[in-house]
Amino acid sequence: MQSNIKVLTKSKHGLVSGTLRGLADYYGLNLNGLQFVFLIAAFFGVGLVLYFVLWISIPSYSQRAILLNDLQSKQE
Repeated sequence: MQSNIKVLTKSKHGLVSGTLRGLADYYGLNLNGLQFVFLIAAFFGVGLVLYFVLWISIPSYSQRAILLNDLQSKQE
């Protein structure tokens, strides 16, 4: 039985680190709009700090299989 579990990870196809693409994929957002919001927020100093925090805290794409297995075992 295939469940529809989503895990927030960085994308392996990201421009810089895949952080924004991972967020856009997970939440179903437009990537260009999200990049624009972070660009505008960067002018106020908030965007760079927030991006750095997300970059550090969101797991990499290579850990995706491990996280999915953990979530599936917790649901059983």
